[in-house]
Amino acid sequence: MATLEFEDIQGILLSGYAGLPEARFLLLSFGEAEAARAWLGEALPRVEAASAGRPQGGSRLHLAFTWAGFEHLGLSWQALKGFAREFREGMAGSARRSRILGDTGDSAPEQWQWGGPGGEPLHALLMLYAATPEALETRLDGEKAALEAAGIRVVSALNSHSLPGGREHFGFRDGISDPKLAGVSGSRDARQRVAPGEFVLGYPNARDQLTQRPQVDPIEDPAGLLPEVVEDSDLRDFGRNGSYLVFRQLSQDVPGFWGWLADQAPTPEARLALAAKLVGRWPDGESLIRAPRRPSGAGPDNDFGYHQEDPDGLRCPLGAHIRRANPRDMLPPRPGTEASLAINHRHRLLRRGRPYGPPLVEGLDPEALLAAGDDGVERGLHFLCFNAEPSRQFEFVQHTWLENANFAGLRGESDPLVGARQDGEDAAFSVPEEPVRRRCQGLPRFVRVRGGAYFFLPGLRALRYLAAPPRGLTTEPSAPAPPAVLLPDTWWLRGGRAINDALERGVALSRRATRLRNGVDRLLQWPLTRALQAWLLWRRRRYAIDADLGLAEERELAGEAEVARRITEQMSEFLLRTYRHGTAERAGNTKTHGLLKAQFEVLELPEPLRVGLFREPRAFEAWVRFGGPGPRVVPDMRDNGVLSLGVKVLDVPGETLLDDEAHTQDFSAISAPTFTTPDVYENAKLQRLIGAGMPVWYFLNPFDSHYTDMLLQALHAKAHGSPFEVSYWSCVPYLFGKGRAIKYRFVPLLERCSQVPLPAPDDYLRRAMVDTLSEETEVLFELRIQFQEDPVTMPIEDASIIWTSEEIPVARLRLPRQEFDTQARERLARELTINPWHALPEHRPLGNQNRARKLIYYETSRLRQRINGEEHFKP
Repeated sequence: MATLEFEDIQGILLSGYAGLPEARFLLLSFGEAEAARAWLGEALPRVEAASAGRPQGGSRLHLAFTWAGFEHLGLSWQALKGFAREFREGMAGSARRSRILGDTGDSAPEQWQWGGPGGEPLHALLMLYAATPEALETRLDGEKAALEAAGIRVVSALNSHSLPGGREHFGFRDGISDPKLAGVSGSRDARQRVAPGEFVLGYPNARDQLTQRPQVDPIEDPAGLLPEVVEDSDLRDFGRNGSYLVFRQLSQDVPGFWGWLADQAPTPEARLALAAKLVGRWPDGESLIRAPRRPSGAGPDNDFGYHQEDPDGLRCPLGAHIRRANPRDMLPPRPGTEASLAINHRHRLLRRGRPYGPPLVEGLDPEALLAAGDDGVERGLHFLCFNAEPSRQFEFVQHTWLENANFAGLRGESDPLVGARQDGEDAAFSVPEEPVRRRCQGLPRFVRVRGGAYFFLPGLRALRYLAAPPRGLTTEPSAPAPPAVLLPDTWWLRGGRAINDALERGVALSRRATRLRNGVDRLLQWPLTRALQAWLLWRRRRYAIDADLGLAEERELAGEAEVARRITEQMSEFLLRTYRHGTAERAGNTKTHGLLKAQFEVLELPEPLRVGLFREPRAFEAWVRFGGPGPRVVPDMRDNGVLSLGVKVLDVPGETLLDDEAHTQDFSAISAPTFTTPDVYENAKLQRLIGAGMPVWYFLNPFDSHYTDMLLQALHAKAHGSPFEVSYWSCVPYLFGKGRAIKYRFVPLLERCSQVPLPAPDDYLRRAMVDTLSEETEVLFELRIQFQEDPVTMPIEDASIIWTSEEIPVARLRLPRQEFDTQARERLARELTINPWHALPEHRPLGNQNRARKLIYYETSRLRQRINGEEHFKP
């Protein structure tokens, strides 16, 4: 077993600091990033490592960060993508997560005091611990002065003080059954020993595997501040010796708890016994397994299981809090065995919670708590726990065990202590007894959520890296720009550009062998495509990626709006620099091969398909633009082999989602079934490398490779004979009415095979279009749609996956014979804006790349028109 690196682990991860009863948690919001990094560097010497041991006096300081905090400090996008999805999204990031965690009703994020969707953004958590109130206040004054000097705002300061005997406000001893880290604790009880990798990243977990964690390219760590990953890779490990920290402020209704018990049980002894049944322990921490009828006075115990000693819950009820939070050996399919314990170990939490607020009465005697009544003061628990994989640990425990109404064969019961019952809900708690069980009705909610967030506690080396100025190729996403603006003109950068140029020339030269390529395509293109897709789908199924989503359900990526904004700004700068004194072209899909008038004919469709634009069979006038990739206008043979198609359907009944045009429906597609990049994060990274003059490095970089994306593009990027003879895929999904998502493809119906002329003129694709229309009366495409059938294998947010559902014809696109090779048509092509958000609400674009397009397409088209002195053309 790997030895933990205590000198690099923050001390709070391995010790609950029982000797430091005073605590204060400062929720921070950063100002200027450079000042925040400087503050972090200055605070680093005060962060104690686990190697310092358990303190018996003095004070301790620790730091954790939200995903937004890491982003604000300039952590690279490669590292940001490596964090767990639930951490990126945030505890209050979606309605689905709120339902999973039980954060509903008056515990919904909208009601929180901090961490909710309408509150100030949280970037970091500063944790202070001290032996005495005086020591805490002294330490706090110094830290607040440093924060103020750095322009860092304290959003909230949460006070905490340990209660006598290690109890919580209901009066019960807490923190007894925390797991023991194998190789760290001296415990010999295998039932309690858990692999350290379940809580500390970079070490084997309970399955003897390394959990996914954020990593960075060595280029981004030139000083070697981060450790190397232990797997066979040259990457640097930002996540090693760190852990995810769950922080929830839970208020406890102490008068309500003991008042309900008084209604259920007439005597003090009966009330105490029922309270113990709810919790699973007596107030002093003694388990019901050892003392089922009355406390023996022996104190806390943890050396027990459930399956052999109490399989039916006659001692400790099946739905008791401690039995739900830690089922031990009662889990199927083989309760009472090592296999059951092994399953349990994969869902353990390392708790570091602290009470807040004064006790209702000193001593926390049950009868005194009952007699005290409600004093109107809020009190509760600052619940903190560490885990290496929040979805598998904290969220699983919360949803599958604590909130599960059918846990252990029960019906209609959630956790009696912390369950998310709503007011008026017919909640119950079953107490197994012989000959018949007792069922307590009308169980109210005793615990409510007042705030919460997911944090990440980095190792000390990661903190030093974070405090250093950001650098490297993927630090900030950006679009094409002069290399000197983005990166210093170093020898390795010049060498990288030279290699990139040589590879691009080689690709362009290989496109001349069109007959050979066409023959290879007939044999290998789709078999290889399907093999690559099988690999991608195997990974998605293995990790159940997006399995929690419904059909047509989106999941906004954390920070994606900021990525779109930065890309938009950089692409706008590119347009200004490139075309300030000339005629501006599009920043993407730049070269126009031809703009043609067309008819868009909706077919006679069955009732389920009569949605929006396709509500009835009819013909619409339309414009169709055939284009090349960009970002510059180059000879056809030198492009990247991917053509684009833009269709604007006119006089569509109903209002579109963008208010700059009314009654239009736009379609956008390319001649490859997958996008170059799977999501907007990766697109931002590619755009930056394009700006550095090294786009090929995006695919070939061994430290951050995209070989699968490269192969998928290479299989479909080629020298085409004519834009009229190519299929065009949407690659990204769209709504098709309520709750249904589609992708679409324009399929050519022209039985013609144009050859690539050699040598190829710069505009041979336009000439091929002119020749076709001089010989044919019309060119015909068929629009076919595919419905999403499974969120895992047909994802909304990942544009690298080809959907496999049946294609259904819904319309035809007719391009009649016409003259389009004119200056007037060229000008119109520049003025015309194709934007997928020119769409009816029934056909709203879906997915992160489409969401980014809304801003990028709109802003860059307006800038292009301003440079050219043109008005927005409204067809």
